[in-house]
Amino acid sequence: MKKISTILFSILLTTGLYAQTASEALIFSQQHYEGTARTLAMGNAFTALGGDLGAIAINPASSAVYRYSQFSLTPSLITSNGEADYLGNISTDSFSRMTMANLGVVMAFDTGNYSGLLNYNFGITLNRTNSFNSIMSAFGTTYDSSLLGSIASGLSGIHVSALESTNSYDAFYNNNLSWPEVLAWETYLLANTPDSDYDYVGSTENIYDNGDIEVGGELEQSYFRKINGGTTNFSLNFGGNVSDFFYFGANLNLITLSYELNETYGETAVNSRDFQDGFESMTSTYWQRTTGSGVNLQVGAIFTPLPGLRLGATITSPTWFDMNDNWQRNMTSSFVNGNYYDIDSPVGAYDYKIQTPMKWSLGAAFTFWEKALISADYESVNYKNIKMSDKSGSESTFSDENTEISKYFKRSDILRLGVELWPLKFMALRVGYNYYGSPDPEFYDAKQYISGGIGFKFGKGRTTFDIAYRRSLPNSEGFTLYNDYSGIEAPEGTFTHSRGKLLFTFGFKF
Repeated sequence: MKKISTILFSILLTTGLYAQTASEALIFSQQHYEGTARTLAMGNAFTALGGDLGAIAINPASSAVYRYSQFSLTPSLITSNGEADYLGNISTDSFSRMTMANLGVVMAFDTGNYSGLLNYNFGITLNRTNSFNSIMSAFGTTYDSSLLGSIASGLSGIHVSALESTNSYDAFYNNNLSWPEVLAWETYLLANTPDSDYDYVGSTENIYDNGDIEVGGELEQSYFRKINGGTTNFSLNFGGNVSDFFYFGANLNLITLSYELNETYGETAVNSRDFQDGFESMTSTYWQRTTGSGVNLQVGAIFTPLPGLRLGATITSPTWFDMNDNWQRNMTSSFVNGNYYDIDSPVGAYDYKIQTPMKWSLGAAFTFWEKALISADYESVNYKNIKMSDKSGSESTFSDENTEISKYFKRSDILRLGVELWPLKFMALRVGYNYYGSPDPEFYDAKQYISGGIGFKFGKGRTTFDIAYRRSLPNSEGFTLYNDYSGIEAPEGTFTHSRGKLLFTFGFKF
């Protein structure tokens, strides 16, 4: 099985006391810019271009290019698509939601100088820098394995008394037990074997006269997962223009993060008479809510060494995140005798910190006779430098996660390309492409986006309206819904997913 990119979903992913993982730290550290419709359509290749409120989150010197003040507003529609192939069945899902990709204003102040500092500008912007939206469902029928068999096997060696809560002992807070194990016990989906207090059998399994334990009959398995959320940069920006040759800028970026995960796994007996304890069905659900707030510093510059040519560079400090996780599990069970059980775990809560890597970018752009321009960016981020720590800053609490990060994660090379054409004075056509190198090429696919859009100017260029659409090229990942156990391999499926974003930007110069 693949180490990380094979998805072992959260049914058995955590013990229950902690929900934080290295893979989540990676997700929270990545940035896939949205910005305005103009920047998105051109692949956000704006390190050297500037002059757009969506580009301020990419290069703070973007504000310095303005010789006028501007306000812009960019609502967006995000559509997520998923297709799962599991146990010979194909299931497809999609959902859409509205967000705010960009909102901001830049104020330009002319110094009246003919050389030196020509203008200085202040900007305040909100730019969405990542979206976590995803949806997936999977279903199929098998008689070879089950989640409950995996849970029972994983408990081997634990004395039955550890699962029995008392007035002075709560099994949910035993570090040697996962919450799914405790919930399966409390919903009577597990039992110790007749001859041992250290070995277990699931309700979907039968014990035969020769001592073999096997799944009793056909099981219908189903899974559903939905993720919402994203990260948004609130940038306090200052920029300056020196002789229309050197543009500089700096951001204080305040970042907010939200991540919401909901998932449900179920097993249902095709024929309950096949199961010795009258098993009919079970469900296991999990929800997680993660919020974070972070801060980083960013500086950038743009040069115009030759007519039509622009060069740009930025460097961004690590982002220091304060994170909070809340999560809970539930399990239900039903049997042919009419018994039904529905048990909730406690609500887990934990505060911790993530330090994302620093990053830097270089860019170049060239304008052709005021009829077209091309732009290219290169950005580098080394995800090996992610650090996780507890709320006091101690990394020892996350020693396993930090070891995994430093061992497997690598530098990601990011390429952004954009083209803009002006067939008419009041209309622009744009296309773009993004390549995000994998932080671990052996286990993660690179991500690619294609984009395009159109822009219009009205009222002598003082009002602009832009439309853009970006589509991620499909990515496929292998997944299992529970662990292999006792020489039995869990069914493997394939999940293919993509995401589209439609942006509308209204801009006003003043």
